[in-house]
This record gives sequence, C-alpha cells and structure tokens, in this order.
Amino acid sequence: MPLALSLTTDIHETIIVLPGGGIHAQGLLHEGPEPAESLIEDVCSPLRTAAAQQSRTIRLSIGHPDGRVEQHQIAADGTIQPAHRPEPTANTTDPIWAQGIPEGTDLLDTVRAAHRAGQWRAAQQAAYRATQHLAAQYGRDHPYAGMGVELQAYFALMAQDHAAAATLYTESAVAIHRLGGPPSQIRHCFASGVSAWLHSDRDTRPGGTGFALAHALIRITPRDDAALAALLRRLFRERS
Repeated sequence: MPLALSLTTDIHETIIVLPGGGIHAQGLLHEGPEPAESLIEDVCSPLRTAAAQQSRTIRLSIGHPDGRVEQHQIAADGTIQPAHRPEPTANTTDPIWAQGIPEGTDLLDTVRAAHRAGQWRAAQQAAYRATQHLAAQYGRDHPYAGMGVELQAYFALMAQDHAAAATLYTESAVAIHRLGGPPSQIRHCFASGVSAWLHSDRDTRPGGTGFALAHALIRITPRDDAALAALLRRLFRERS
C-alpha cells in the first residue's frame, strides 16, 4: 500500500536503534538478522517514494543508545542526505506563556483547594476538568490547553502516579513545542517525564510511554543526549 502523506503536514520521522540489534520506528519493533542499516532502509523506502512522488522534503532523525541523534533529510528526489543542525535562535515567545492560566474565573478554585489540602488525585482530576474547559473555550491549539496538561502532570507526580505523570509530561512537552512555548518549559517537561518514567513500572511496550517519550526527545530536543541516553539505557535493560 503506498504511503499517504499530507502536503500540509511537516513530516518528521524518528527511528531508534536498539543496542542488541533491530530498530523501533512508527510504533513498531523491527527485528531480524539484518543489520540496523537494512532495517532503517526498509522503513525509509516508502518515505523515499512518497518524497519523490510529492516533490517534498521529509525530515529524518535517528537516535542511538548513547543518546546521539543523527539528523537527515529525505530530499524531494528521494535521496537521503545529512541535515545540518540549525543553531538555536532567540525566538520571541508569546507573553501569554509567562502569564499562565487566566485568573478571575473559578477554573482553578477547586484545584487550589485540593492542593492546599494535599489531595493530589483530586487536584489532578480538577486540573483535568479545567483543561477540558479551557480547550472548549479557547481551542486545543491554545497555550492554555498546553498549560493545563502540564498542571495535570504535576499533580499526577505529586500523587506518585508516575506512569500517568510520564505520559502527561510527554504530552505537555509536545504541545508546548507545537504551540511555540518557551524551550526551558519544554526541557522541564521532558526532564520531569523521564524522571517519572524511571520511577514508574516502566512501560516498555512498542507503543507505550517509554518509546513515545524517547521519540519525542529525538524529535524536539536532539541535543539532550544525557536525558535520551538515560531513558534508552533503562528502556533496553528492561526489555532484555
């Protein structure tokens, strides 16, 4: 079946090379007697075809067990070429990120009451309801929605629900990045997500939180070698 790619979507494919052989890509483990290079080519083949057919460039990032990330691009002619890492730029961040979720409403009253009482699960549930309200009022592509997910993650962590915290921190990092939020806030969410996952039962399913978090790190913070390496070491150790 040919791969269908939206011309309006920025395609960024990520691949993880496993230390014992094989790769993880597109939510699946690809293992076999072939070397990782051959398995990567198998995954990239339909991407190369799609890039050539649609005359578009597709980004490709490959993460290694030591945390190193190789960045490539599949050119419009279907060839894979190295991509130079752009230097970080001082982009202007919308002041709304510093202002936080708006006051003057009762959205956070229940959250604060549960917080003061140390009722962390109740605070997490109240933060979830507040996030749903914000998303309905402002849209899911608004910074308030991303802030709400991060707030849920915080209270899940306080409730020592580490599995939920890892998932929510991953979601919030991805959302904040997508919505143009502060890089420091994205890194904080990733660091908290990795820490939460390491303290959880460590979901190592091919479609689980551990791999989802690793792919998000590769895609969004490719220079964060230490966090990626720590996550991958434990992820692979648990699977061996």
